[in-house]
Amino acid sequence: MSRRLLTPVSLLLCCSALVTIVAAGLSQDIGFRDPSLVATLALTLAKLAWLCHWPRLARSMASVTVACLTLGLLSYLLPEYWVATARWRAIAAWLQPGTGLEDWRAPLLATLCLILLGGAQLTGRRASLGSPMLLGLAVLMWLAQLDVGIMPATRWVIDYTAAPAALVPMGCLLAAHALRLTITFIAERQLLVRPLSMALLLGGLALAFSQHLQFLEDRRLHSVLKEENDRLADNLSGEVLDHLRAMRRFVNGWRLLDSPPDAASWAVMAEPLYRDFGYFVNIALVKPDSRIRYVYPMDAANQRLLGIKISENQPAGRPAQQRALIDHQEAITDVIPLLQGQYGIIYYLPTQIATGRFIGASAMVLSLQALTDTLTETVDAQRTRLELRQASKPLAILGPGDGNRAWANTAQIHIGDHPLTLTTLPSRLRLLEYHARLPAVGLATGLGLSYLLFLVLFSHRHLAIQHRLLHGSHAQLRREIKARSRLQKEVEWLARHDELTNLANRRMLMETLKAQHDTRPLCVMICDLDHFKRINDSLGHPAGDEYLKRLGELGEAVASRAGGLFARYGGEEFIVLLPGCDTARGLQVADELKTSLQSANLQHHDGEALTMSIGLTALEQGPLDIATLMQVADEALYQAKEQGRNRIVSATMPV
Repeated sequence: MSRRLLTPVSLLLCCSALVTIVAAGLSQDIGFRDPSLVATLALTLAKLAWLCHWPRLARSMASVTVACLTLGLLSYLLPEYWVATARWRAIAAWLQPGTGLEDWRAPLLATLCLILLGGAQLTGRRASLGSPMLLGLAVLMWLAQLDVGIMPATRWVIDYTAAPAALVPMGCLLAAHALRLTITFIAERQLLVRPLSMALLLGGLALAFSQHLQFLEDRRLHSVLKEENDRLADNLSGEVLDHLRAMRRFVNGWRLLDSPPDAASWAVMAEPLYRDFGYFVNIALVKPDSRIRYVYPMDAANQRLLGIKISENQPAGRPAQQRALIDHQEAITDVIPLLQGQYGIIYYLPTQIATGRFIGASAMVLSLQALTDTLTETVDAQRTRLELRQASKPLAILGPGDGNRAWANTAQIHIGDHPLTLTTLPSRLRLLEYHARLPAVGLATGLGLSYLLFLVLFSHRHLAIQHRLLHGSHAQLRREIKARSRLQKEVEWLARHDELTNLANRRMLMETLKAQHDTRPLCVMICDLDHFKRINDSLGHPAGDEYLKRLGELGEAVASRAGGLFARYGGEEFIVLLPGCDTARGLQVADELKTSLQSANLQHHDGEALTMSIGLTALEQGPLDIATLMQVADEALYQAKEQGRNRIVSATMPV
């Protein structure tokens, strides 16, 4: 897609997202109360402002949205002992009465997706700030909401995914931003491919690890709630056994009396039992004819029960009444509606006095609702709903009405021969309080680390490319420096040497002389080839050049053995500089040089041998005057020429 089409397509996607949001907001089912929908709307408007070249407005809207989403994210991450869930709900109610925490914060994955998308908008198309990575993580969070793979119960505890009405515009907004980043990706793909792929892999692993932690947290929370349910059932079962033993002790206590109890003695004996087991509605003495003789406590409701025939007023308990009153056996009714208007169980215990006289049955009316209410001492009834059922029929209910049946736990208890089911249903508030923050913290931390990994890898990749380019530049520069150094050395060598003979030239000779200004004795000799012009004229200049080269090799060898310097002074003239040599030693070296030349068998065109004239002088003492030294040697050479050539003439330095 060409760059010219990117902006119109992005505008079209943003407009599609905007239309979807408005349609969902106007519907009665969703409305604009959905925080994820509102946040998506804000980011869509920020993207439109950016496309319309209003960057300040776009950044302001995106910054405010990201800040609000970050506050919502903190409610998922901060430990319960730092900021309690009840405190978050109180803040939500303070912001707008009647609202809860879920009315102000988006689901976890939607929150992360929108924060990352807002960060991508704020960083623009700058890869160095991690904009491609933020967008990639946002797409990952959006895809995770399509099928997060967690249990429905966990979805209820913490809302992970946004509604489809918010996911659709969120996807359009992601596509619009991705289109704008294609130019950056194409231009910098060498820098982005490896860091982006490795960092996104880490982000995916963080998401998978978070889901694993969530699975472990579900198991832990289910285990905690199951243990609590079993503990409550054990408490109820223990309570039933305790009050049954207490009732039997109560009945056995009448066997110590010789006469039937009166109302006062009945009240005295029943009062401790009623006080210790507060879930008894009353404790009554039923005469053999099924009429109630005494009842405790003697309140207004129980006074109306005196004298009534219970077999007629409570037919559901008639089998147990007959068994106790006729068969003189301990009996217990099924779960029946009590005369007080609630479900309960009545124990009928045959009662006799010391003489063996049967005086009736002690009836203990147990209210199941009151029995269930005793669990408030061991469970928070404000955050847990308790239900006591027989099959599917509810007998007693304790706690709030928002218990979550997906997290329900059940246990069996027996009252007599009647099995009842105790069900505990934690409220949403309790689940949020007990739910560990580790999965959400792990996910947020993993995403943060993957973003930092991208920045590190991108910077390293960028520096590696820059280093490679710089290394190439340095290599090229080193090659140029070496070439320049070589040329410089060649220039310097040519400046101090004769190009034809490779001997030291006049400049190097003068530098060496100056360097030897304190050396005594100092011998200098000037050598000149005799009739050298005839060689050039007869044999040609190339032959003359070869003769000069040969003489240079011979002279350099002789001078080197003597510890001196052999230099070409110009034309066919050569200079021998011998530091530390006096005149006698100089004459020996000069003679050796002449002998070497003769041995070389260099001849003129007519077969005559090539000869050399040498003028020599030595400075034994006194200061060095180069001009005088050279002049004296030159005069000696002149004398050698005058005396017939092919000879050595020495001259003394003037005092």
